[in-house]
Amino acid sequence: KAIIYNKNFDLKDTIILAGSPRSGTTWLMEIFQIIPGYTTLFEPLNPLYLSKSFEVGFRSRTYLTPGEDWPIGEDHLKKILTSRPLYDFSSFEKRGKKKKLNKIVSNYIDQLKPEQLMHNLVGNKLLVKFIRLNRLLPWVANRFQMRSMIFIIRHPCAVVDSQLKTGFCGYHPNKPPYRDIYPTKKNILDEASKIEGLDNSIFKRLNEIKTREEILAASWCLDNFVPLSYQKPYPWSTVIYEKLMKDGKSEINRLFNEIGEKNVRRSAYKHLRIPSIVIQKGESDIVTKADIQLSKWKKSLSKKQIERIIAIVAAFGLDFYTEDLEPDYNKITF
Repeated sequence: KAIIYNKNFDLKDTIILAGSPRSGTTWLMEIFQIIPGYTTLFEPLNPLYLSKSFEVGFRSRTYLTPGEDWPIGEDHLKKILTSRPLYDFSSFEKRGKKKKLNKIVSNYIDQLKPEQLMHNLVGNKLLVKFIRLNRLLPWVANRFQMRSMIFIIRHPCAVVDSQLKTGFCGYHPNKPPYRDIYPTKKNILDEASKIEGLDNSIFKRLNEIKTREEILAASWCLDNFVPLSYQKPYPWSTVIYEKLMKDGKSEINRLFNEIGEKNVRRSAYKHLRIPSIVIQKGESDIVTKADIQLSKWKKSLSKKQIERIIAIVAAFGLDFYTEDLEPDYNKITF
């Protein structure tokens, strides 16, 4: 704690990684951890780790228009992006989950490679990973001048399938104890009502959803509609999970070049085939086989579930994702 948390970081060196829950943000973080000088900050908007975030007004899915003023939230986020706030795990302790917390932390440390551990100890630049920031990306880009923002997007069926399996959707009650919960239809309708650019046909479709996979698909759509509907060229780099999985080396070269890292270390390529620390038990071998990794949801979800998810996605106009394993890259322009 003395080494890691008593530091200040220059905002112009900070890198943000953002994406929906279970979309590959942790995997991408582990790839970027090899950049010399960088230390990582994991999910500072998760109230289980930093309750202060919800106390100042952040929520599971906070949305603001790019020009909206929110001094308290801006100040809190600036502190996050320029320092490593000391995590507050009191919510775990209040719920009698201290043993579980210790196991999570222990597993994380055990899986850190020496190179990553050293970067975390002595790094003087900050890499911050979020699954609750998608709908704030335009606002953040309008408020902070950082080294880079990187946005990752993954097939909605794969994301929903993983969320159903793990229960990790990035949603919590607004008050303690901040346990992990699934969003409700009411959550989705309330969130959608605040977002600019959604037409009546979308609200009509949202009012018709009934199943959990439809609710999660709707959350995925809202997560990705906001950044993808922002003016181009985007002030962030966008990476498609499927392309990173299939053509990882060229994607890493592109991303590192965009953030000004001309020399890509070999260990970055190796991380393409190293399981993420949040991989599900028994699936660590799958990540080394791209086609199997990308098709997992085909075996887990029923045909009806897939159809329902894709129907929601199509209603939002995000139809570059279909029942195919990869998106229609010709329909995606960044």
